Amino acid sequence: MTANAEALTRSALADVLKLAAARPDDALAVLAAVEQVAPSFGPMPAPATPAPPATPNATPGLPLFSAISQAYIDMRNDRDRNHPDIPSLILRRQVFLDVVGDRTPDQYFPSDLQNFVNRMQYWPANVTKRSDMQGRSTLEILEANKNFELQPMAENTMMKGYVANIRTMMRHRIQDLNYRDPFAGAQISLPKAYKAPKPREGISAEVTNRVFENGVKSRLLDEALLPPLAKLTSRRLGLLTYLHSADIRQKHGVWIAQTDGIVEIIDEETGKKTWRRVPIKTSESMTFYVLHNFLDEIGLVAWMRAQNGFIFKEAHRHPDPSKYMSKVMQNHMKRCGAKGGEVFHSLRGDAIDEMRDADVEGRARRLQSGHELGDVHDQYGFRALTAKQCQYLANLPLQEGINWDVFRDLDFDAMANRRRTRGRRPKLSEG
Repeated sequence: MTANAEALTRSALADVLKLAAARPDDALAVLAAVEQVAPSFGPMPAPATPAPPATPNATPGLPLFSAISQAYIDMRNDRDRNHPDIPSLILRRQVFLDVVGDRTPDQYFPSDLQNFVNRMQYWPANVTKRSDMQGRSTLEILEANKNFELQPMAENTMMKGYVANIRTMMRHRIQDLNYRDPFAGAQISLPKAYKAPKPREGISAEVTNRVFENGVKSRLLDEALLPPLAKLTSRRLGLLTYLHSADIRQKHGVWIAQTDGIVEIIDEETGKKTWRRVPIKTSESMTFYVLHNFLDEIGLVAWMRAQNGFIFKEAHRHPDPSKYMSKVMQNHMKRCGAKGGEVFHSLRGDAIDEMRDADVEGRARRLQSGHELGDVHDQYGFRALTAKQCQYLANLPLQEGINWDVFRDLDFDAMANRRRTRGRRPKLSEG
C-alpha cells in the first residue's frame, strides 16, 4: 500500500512539475499543497522560475518593427518607384504602430495580431476620403466610430490588405537578422462587424446587352470594347487595360495576345521614352491567350495591330491605369443595372463558364484565362495552348441572346480620340 501510495504521489508531483514549467503562478500553489500531504518523500525539485517581463529591446541588435517596416517601404520605393500601393503601405504601417505599439519582432505574438483586428473593426471604410476624419489620430478615429455610425471596412480589406501588409513588412529582414516570424501560423478570428464579401455571380443576358449597347453609345473606346474583350478572352481587366499593339500576333492560324510584362512608354508631348511594368497578377498571366474570330471579323484585331502603343490610351493618362479603369467599368456596370455580385469581373467568370459548357478541357481553360495550372500532371508539357485548342477557342459559339451586332461598323479611331468628360452622357438604355 505504502509503495503504491508513494508511486501515485510521485506521479502527481511529476504532473505538477510539468504545470510549473508552463504556468508557474498556478503550479506553486498546487505544489505547496502536495508537500503538506507528502512531506516524507524528501525535498522536491524547485519549479521553473517565471521569466521577468520582456523589454522592448530584449534582443540586442534587433531593430524595432518601425525600422524594419520603413526599410520595406524604402525597398518598394526603390523597386517600384511611385507605385500606387506605397501610400496604403504607409497608412497601414502607421495604424498598426498606433494600435499595437512599436517593438522588436521577438516581442510580438499572434495575440497582438488578433488584438489589432479586433480594435480595427471600428475603422471606417474609405477613411482617407472622409473630410470629417482629416487631422484625427488613429485612436481618435477608432473612438469616434465606436457606435458604428460609419460603415466599417470590408473583411477582404482587413485580411488581404492590412493584415497581409503587416505580415509582409514584419518578415522583411527575417533572413538578414535570423529572427522568428511572430505571426507565422496565426489564426485570426474576424469580428462580425466587418463587411462580408458579396459572392460574385454571373451577369444576365439583359444586363450584358445593356453593358454592350451603352458602351457603344458612350463613344468611348474603353467602355465600348473592354466588356466584350473580357467576355471573349476571360482575361483580367488589369491585363486588358495594358493591351499593347505589340502584344498581338498570329499563331496556329488564329490571332493571339501575349504581354512581355514590361512595355516602353513614349510621352506624346516630349517624346521621352520610359519603361513600365504590366500589372500581371501571376506568372500564368504571361501566357498567350486567343482572340476570338469575332474580334477579327469586326475589324478590331486589324485596328489594334495598326496602333502605336497601348490600345486604351485614355486609361494611361492616369497614374494608376488599372485602378482607374476598375472604377470606370464598375460605374458603367452599375449604370447598366448590375446589382449585388454582378461586377465587371463577372464577365471573365461568364467566359470561363461558357468554355466549360463548350467542353473546353480544364488545362486549356486555365491557360486561356491565365489561371494557375492544377496538379503536377497539368504542369507537364508546354505551358501553352496547342494548335487544336487555339482553333477551337477562336471559333467558340457566341452566347445566344446577346446582341453582338452592336460592335459592327464602329469607328475605332473616333472612339479612341474621344476624351472622357464630366459633361452630359448620351441617353442610355435603362436598367
